[in-house]
Amino acid sequence: MMDMKSNSKPKNLIGEEETPQKENAPQKVTLTLEGFLTQMGVEWEQKGRAVYIYPSSLQEVKELIEKMPLPDHDKYAIVPMGSIEGYTVFVMVSRNGVSVRIGYARNSIPFSPTLLSIVEKLTKVTKEIGIDTRKSGKNLLG
Repeated sequence: MMDMKSNSKPKNLIGEEETPQKENAPQKVTLTLEGFLTQMGVEWEQKGRAVYIYPSSLQEVKELIEKMPLPDHDKYAIVPMGSIEGYTVFVMVSRNGVSVRIGYARNSIPFSPTLLSIVEKLTKVTKEIGIDTRKSGKNLLG
């Protein structure tokens, strides 16, 4: 019976008999989220399970989202984007992905015409920094 395990030694596709050893190749070092932020020179602080990140521009937010390592499975990163008339907007990064969130007080968001202007601004900002919400549930509003 044949062993179905894959061969751990890579095949030599150029036809030589021996695959050269990679002794001098630098090893990839994985940084923690905190180490990455420190290396990038971005202000941040740890609050409970969240790492709050304070970039100075939208371009820096875009760069961070593209390059930063994902937080550990039990942690997340918050990037505050600002607030308008009591509504706060932030980017949340977790192991499951990146999303833009709107907050108001303790989770309940009352409707106001201000929300329309926030949503319009968020549409522009999310396009600019490259965040696209992929999860889309049923449209229950008709």
